[in-house]
Amino acid sequence: MAHYDCTKCGHPMGLNPSHCDVCIYNAKELLLPDPTITEEHTGGSSGYYRVKVRNPTTIPTSYKAECNDIIESLEMTFAEGNVFKAVWRSAAARQGREKKGNNSVYDAEKMVFFSERILAASKED
Repeated sequence: MAHYDCTKCGHPMGLNPSHCDVCIYNAKELLLPDPTITEEHTGGSSGYYRVKVRNPTTIPTSYKAECNDIIESLEMTFAEGNVFKAVWRSAAARQGREKKGNNSVYDAEKMVFFSERILAASKED
Protein backbone atom coordinates (compact mmCIF):
# COMPACT_ATOMS: atom_id res chain seq x y z
CA MET A 1 0.00 0.00 0.00
CA ALA A 2 1.20 3.49 -0.81
CA HIS A 3 1.95 6.01 1.92
CA TYR A 4 1.71 9.70 1.16
CA ASP A 5 3.44 12.83 2.43
CA CYS A 6 1.77 16.24 2.45
CA THR A 7 2.92 18.32 -0.50
CA LYS A 8 2.67 21.50 1.63
CA CYS A 9 4.51 20.59 4.86
CA GLY A 10 5.95 17.12 4.21
CA HIS A 11 4.06 15.50 7.11
CA PRO A 12 3.49 11.77 6.53
CA MET A 13 -0.22 11.23 5.87
CA GLY A 14 -0.20 7.44 5.83
CA LEU A 15 -2.86 5.86 3.69
CA ASN A 16 -5.20 8.88 3.63
CA PRO A 17 -3.91 11.47 1.15
CA SER A 18 -7.11 13.54 1.29
CA HIS A 19 -5.81 16.08 3.81
CA CYS A 20 -2.94 16.75 6.20
CA ASP A 21 -3.82 17.08 9.88
CA VAL A 22 -0.68 19.14 10.53
CA CYS A 23 -1.03 22.03 8.11
CA ILE A 24 -4.80 22.03 7.52
CA TYR A 25 -5.38 24.56 10.28
CA ASN A 26 -3.24 27.57 10.97
CA ALA A 27 -4.23 29.74 13.95
CA LYS A 28 -4.96 32.74 11.72
CA GLU A 29 -6.33 31.13 8.56
CA LEU A 30 -7.90 27.99 7.21
CA LEU A 31 -5.49 26.58 4.64
CA LEU A 32 -7.88 23.89 3.40
CA PRO A 33 -11.57 23.31 4.10
CA ASP A 34 -12.01 21.08 7.17
CA PRO A 35 -15.37 19.29 7.15
CA THR A 36 -15.07 18.39 10.86
CA ILE A 37 -15.25 22.03 11.99
CA THR A 38 -18.86 23.09 12.39
CA GLU A 39 -20.47 26.44 13.03
CA GLU A 40 -20.33 27.62 16.62
CA HIS A 41 -23.21 26.90 18.98
CA THR A 42 -24.12 23.64 17.22
CA GLY A 43 -22.48 21.30 19.71
CA GLY A 44 -19.88 20.22 17.14
CA SER A 45 -16.14 20.79 17.07
CA SER A 46 -15.13 24.43 16.57
CA GLY A 47 -11.89 25.95 15.36
CA TYR A 48 -11.12 27.67 18.64
CA TYR A 49 -10.79 24.23 20.28
CA ARG A 50 -7.96 23.26 17.92
CA VAL A 51 -4.36 24.37 17.98
CA LYS A 52 -1.30 23.59 15.89
CA VAL A 53 1.65 22.57 18.06
CA ARG A 54 4.49 23.97 15.99
CA ASN A 55 7.49 22.95 18.12
CA PRO A 56 6.58 19.77 20.02
CA THR A 57 8.82 18.66 22.86
CA THR A 58 9.16 14.97 22.09
CA ILE A 59 8.26 14.34 18.44
CA PRO A 60 10.01 15.69 15.33
CA THR A 61 7.03 17.21 13.51
CA SER A 62 4.27 19.62 14.38
CA TYR A 63 0.74 18.33 14.87
CA LYS A 64 -2.79 19.51 15.53
CA ALA A 65 -4.28 19.04 19.01
CA GLU A 66 -7.91 19.28 20.02
CA CYS A 67 -9.07 20.30 23.48
CA ASN A 68 -11.55 17.44 23.88
CA ASP A 69 -8.98 14.81 22.89
CA ILE A 70 -6.66 16.01 25.65
CA ILE A 71 -9.49 16.06 28.22
CA GLU A 72 -10.50 12.50 27.37
CA SER A 73 -6.91 11.20 27.12
CA LEU A 74 -6.13 12.52 30.60
CA GLU A 75 -9.47 11.21 31.90
CA MET A 76 -10.32 14.57 33.43
CA THR A 77 -13.36 14.88 35.66
CA PHE A 78 -16.27 17.03 34.52
CA ALA A 79 -15.04 19.93 36.66
CA GLU A 80 -11.42 19.57 35.49
CA GLY A 81 -12.57 19.48 31.87
CA ASN A 82 -14.56 22.68 32.34
CA VAL A 83 -11.58 24.49 33.89
CA PHE A 84 -9.34 23.25 31.07
CA LYS A 85 -11.80 24.36 28.38
CA ALA A 86 -12.15 27.81 29.97
CA VAL A 87 -8.35 28.22 30.09
CA TRP A 88 -8.13 27.00 26.47
CA ARG A 89 -10.81 29.47 25.28
CA SER A 90 -9.13 32.33 27.13
CA ALA A 91 -5.75 31.59 25.54
CA ALA A 92 -7.27 31.01 22.08
CA ALA A 93 -9.06 34.37 22.29
CA ARG A 94 -5.71 36.11 22.76
CA GLN A 95 -4.67 34.54 19.44
CA GLY A 96 -7.77 35.87 17.69
CA ARG A 97 -9.72 32.58 17.80
CA GLU A 98 -12.44 33.51 20.26
CA LYS A 99 -15.78 31.86 20.86
CA LYS A 100 -18.54 34.19 19.69
CA GLY A 101 -20.46 35.73 22.58
CA ASN A 102 -17.78 34.73 25.09
CA ASN A 103 -15.57 37.04 27.14
CA SER A 104 -12.66 36.80 29.56
CA VAL A 105 -14.81 37.50 32.64
CA TYR A 106 -17.15 34.61 31.81
CA ASP A 107 -14.22 32.21 31.40
CA ALA A 108 -12.53 33.46 34.59
CA GLU A 109 -15.76 33.00 36.56
CA LYS A 110 -16.14 29.51 35.11
CA MET A 111 -12.55 28.66 36.14
CA VAL A 112 -13.22 29.84 39.70
CA PHE A 113 -16.56 28.04 39.99
CA PHE A 114 -15.23 24.67 38.83
CA SER A 115 -11.91 25.08 40.68
CA GLU A 116 -13.85 25.58 43.91
CA ARG A 117 -15.73 22.32 43.22
CA ILE A 118 -12.41 20.53 42.59
CA LEU A 119 -10.98 21.94 45.84
CA ALA A 120 -14.06 20.91 47.83
CA ALA A 121 -13.94 17.37 46.41
CA SER A 122 -10.21 17.12 47.17
CA LYS A 123 -10.81 18.06 50.81
CA GLU A 124 -13.39 15.25 51.09
CA ASP A 125 -10.87 12.59 50.01
